[in-house]
Amino acid sequence: MTSLTPQLHASLAAQVDDLIRGPQYALDQPEKEARLLPIVRELCVDMGRRCPPYGRFLERLGGDPDGWQSLADVPPLPVSVFKRFQLSAVPPERILRELHSSGTTGQEPARIVIDKTTAFRQARALVSILKEHVGAARRPLLVLDAAESVAEGEQLSARGAAIRGVGNFATETVFALLQLPDGELVPEWPRIERFFNEHGDEPLLLFGFTFIVWTRFVEEAERRGARFSAAQAVLLHSGGWKNLSARAVSKAEFAARTAALLGCEPGAVLDFYGMVEQVGTVFVDCPAGNKHAPAFGDVLVRRPGTLEPVAPGETGIIEVLSTLPTSYPGHALLTEDQGELVGVDDCPCGRKGRYFRFTRRIERADVRGCGDTFAQSREIG
Repeated sequence: MTSLTPQLHASLAAQVDDLIRGPQYALDQPEKEARLLPIVRELCVDMGRRCPPYGRFLERLGGDPDGWQSLADVPPLPVSVFKRFQLSAVPPERILRELHSSGTTGQEPARIVIDKTTAFRQARALVSILKEHVGAARRPLLVLDAAESVAEGEQLSARGAAIRGVGNFATETVFALLQLPDGELVPEWPRIERFFNEHGDEPLLLFGFTFIVWTRFVEEAERRGARFSAAQAVLLHSGGWKNLSARAVSKAEFAARTAALLGCEPGAVLDFYGMVEQVGTVFVDCPAGNKHAPAFGDVLVRRPGTLEPVAPGETGIIEVLSTLPTSYPGHALLTEDQGELVGVDDCPCGRKGRYFRFTRRIERADVRGCGDTFAQSREIG
């Protein structure tokens, strides 16, 4: 695999920047595919040169990149690989920080290395997506988490990375929870009440992880009989649906009870799908309840076993694609989640491209052969 020339590198960077800047849901799927495929092809080939284990993955499972006719031909890398290996395409001195997934008990977290270029793109991309859902104006932000989640350092959790990203929309940021010495999170009610008393009649933004929002804010406030008058509030939340499903809390109930607590409409409670392996590429609910891929990325849903793309109306394993990463092979990732491909270019909300719905977490996702390919290398950190 040969290196990108400076001219081609600059051209690709300009194309990615143009996609980040532009409207996020205006390209219909054929036009989007035509723009993304050559960019993703070159990025994957270059990543294979700079990250030899990923290069072997492409050689073994990807065939000839020149033969890729669609985004579905790009071999997706299972996200579980990042829990077993640290895959980097940059030298240690260029790593800005390392992102860690939340993980579950007994599991290794995913480790993602971020350089300055990737961090800059991710921040801009997240802003570009969210402004199409909540508007471009900055507003007071209530983070339904503790300040420790965004502690400075070379390592950052998925929660911390998301909070920092949403913080770009804030005129001021208030953390609603306290972290006790044992790690327990509890509401800081005087601070919360002061926030709503000062800003309740303004457009507000709230952000938190779904399970924390529900158990540490909504349920606790209901026990206190608390109610707020924040008709212009928008709540963004993500993750934790497996735990809430175990408590028999549906998405509709979550939105209805949270909106009743805040004094806003249920439609202002926006769930989004994202992961630490592709920070900046998030999929936010539209008014019809569907999640759309941004202009600089895409989504596929693949059948278990064959990994063939599903047709609209079918469920399978979610794959997410992104043009943002420059420091690790995150351009085509097969997740550990199941989703339904709802349709293409015909969502009632008017947004173009593929759109889907998350259905559940896959308990055990295993793609054979991939781990063996990476394990052959001694060059992995």
